[in-house]
Amino acid sequence: MARAAWPDSLARRDSGGFTVVELIAVMVLLGILAATATSRMVSGSAYAPALVAQQLLAVGRLAQQTAMARQDATISIDVDQDAGDWRFRVQVNDGVMTTTATEERADIANTSVVVVNGATSVPLGPAAPLRLSFDGLGSVTAGSAGSTVVDPTIGVGFTVSGDSTSLLCIGSTGHVYRGNCS
Repeated sequence: MARAAWPDSLARRDSGGFTVVELIAVMVLLGILAATATSRMVSGSAYAPALVAQQLLAVGRLAQQTAMARQDATISIDVDQDAGDWRFRVQVNDGVMTTTATEERADIANTSVVVVNGATSVPLGPAAPLRLSFDGLGSVTAGSAGSTVVDPTIGVGFTVSGDSTSLLCIGSTGHVYRGNCS
């Protein structure tokens, strides 16, 4: 039995391999699957410690700038837990009343904050809030973490822990930076 002769174009097509359209379609599907799988493996709480550290850094810098701009008032940072969130506030006390200049929140989500001052470590929580006061030059003049008085002359360190760890410091001059207080 003789085999029928195929036209040249069909013979080449049967030679094997994939078309460009088929390859692109497979790559798009793999990209969608990879994006979906990655988002399910990394939870939002993995970023919580970094977000809390960023908020603390930003509020500390804002408090120092506010203190230098408002030399007629006492400026303070308050950090506490409220309704499942870390709450960061810059308070302005002008001698008549205390107002909140700004309030930021970050989800607690497996994040702990420990204040380190010399050899003293105080974990912050509902019963142990932090308060630091700034003078008109932007320097830290007083502070407390819960019932523990902190010494601002040696700097106030923070260890923000969870799935990752961040170290922050508010130096005696009020400068806020990443790393240990030295």
